Amino acid sequence: MTKIFEFNKKTVTALAFIVLLYFIGGISVSGFASPHAMMQMLKFATYIALFALCQLLVTCTGGDIDLSVGYVATLVAVLSAQILKGSNAQLWKAVLIAIAIGGVVGLINGLLVSYAKLPSLVVTMGMTSVVQGIVNVYSSKYGVTGAPAPILATIANGKVGIVPNIIWLLLVVIVVATVILQMTKIGVKLKSIGSNELAAFRCGLNVKVIRTCAFVASGVIAGLIGLLLLGNLGQAFKDMGSSYVMPSIAAVVVGGVSLKGGEANYINVALGAMVLQTLTNLFVAYGWGDAGKWTGIGIILLLMLILYVREKVSR
Repeated sequence: MTKIFEFNKKTVTALAFIVLLYFIGGISVSGFASPHAMMQMLKFATYIALFALCQLLVTCTGGDIDLSVGYVATLVAVLSAQILKGSNAQLWKAVLIAIAIGGVVGLINGLLVSYAKLPSLVVTMGMTSVVQGIVNVYSSKYGVTGAPAPILATIANGKVGIVPNIIWLLLVVIVVATVILQMTKIGVKLKSIGSNELAAFRCGLNVKVIRTCAFVASGVIAGLIGLLLLGNLGQAFKDMGSSYVMPSIAAVVVGGVSLKGGEANYINVALGAMVLQTLTNLFVAYGWGDAGKWTGIGIILLLMLILYVREKVSR
């Protein structure tokens, strides 16, 4: 029987690394390991983990990446802020906009990657520029105004006890995503294509359609994350989602997921997001700024890639 929640060596490694970072931070920075600081880390890591789900879906089917997710979220947030104007009454419209924009962008990405055989890096980079252009034109003409619905603000910033609501939401997403990816035909098909595309095709799977659907799902999820970002920040602004793109890819790598496809352990990916955010918090506490943060994350990525390659060679 397939294990739903698979805890392997990579899971233990990620958890151990988080503990190590908190041990270092706890003895070197006052208040770094306090419950409040940990909850804040988890809150920020949640958004990386959610964007990383987008990356996991497209990586699973054959090592693709989706660079457009950040600006999909931004465009949805900018449009939704003006529609919502601080009211719950129009929330359904904002949700439809998120699904529509994310779905259309994902569909275009998927068609170009699956049917035109273009590299996902090139396709999604180009789509990023297109969506960014739309955001800039719209913002210049209409401005970036409005406010999130109170429901979104509650989800993003409310708490149950000391635990932010957004963390509870992530836990639900982890459970649902893990069940789908590990226990359903959807997950089996996605991983089959990533493991061996030719074998999957010979078994009757429509490889192109399934890969396209993975990009559509990535876009839709990114659109919905845009609503959460709007609720978290209280307003929309240009580039609000772009800073999550590289960390979301990094979370997949740090989580130990194969970049060649065929793997879909979202628990490890979420832990990878927590590793990155803990590392970021530590660098900020040391006063190293963005330069130090990205240098550190880059070093971690290189180390993970080296370990990944060595593991493959040893096999």
